[in-house]
Amino acid sequence: MKKQFCSYVVLSLLLGFFMSSCTDNSEALQDRPIKGVSFNTIFFIEYVNADGTNILHNDSPIEVFYEKNGIAEKVERLYLAYPYGFEITGQQEAIPDGSGELCVKVFASDYYSERKTSTTFIKLGDYPVDTIQCLFEMIPNGIYIYKIWHNGILVWDRTTKPSSLLIQIIK
Repeated sequence: MKKQFCSYVVLSLLLGFFMSSCTDNSEALQDRPIKGVSFNTIFFIEYVNADGTNILHNDSPIEVFYEKNGIAEKVERLYLAYPYGFEITGQQEAIPDGSGELCVKVFASDYYSERKTSTTFIKLGDYPVDTIQCLFEMIPNGIYIYKIWHNGILVWDRTTKPSSLLIQIIK
């Protein structure tokens, strides 16, 4: 009987320990950045000259950098399908009725600030570097681009242009 009583006490203590360690973390989870499934962290850039002529070629020299702690790091993630943070593609990938003109598919930086923004730098050949800032909407099941700024100017907003994430940059 004494052995059975000791077993109940030990079992009760263990159960009490496990139950007391289970707390409601819903408030704490709201303060942390969500690392959920990415649904929309890609945007497209059409580079044109002053006449509106597309200046991209399949072999255009492009480099992408992500800002991390105030420092621009060149994107080289060899384990990814697009290890350099971009792909040159046709505009029909950006918009259903898009032309066959080339554009750059850019994977926005995944280094988010406390304000849920990230900064991506894009270097096209000898042209000046373009600074792209994205504001993200983070919800429990994903991350979406909500707004895009090019060199400090708002160029895309989900509420006013919800369809394509194709922006045009004049060089």
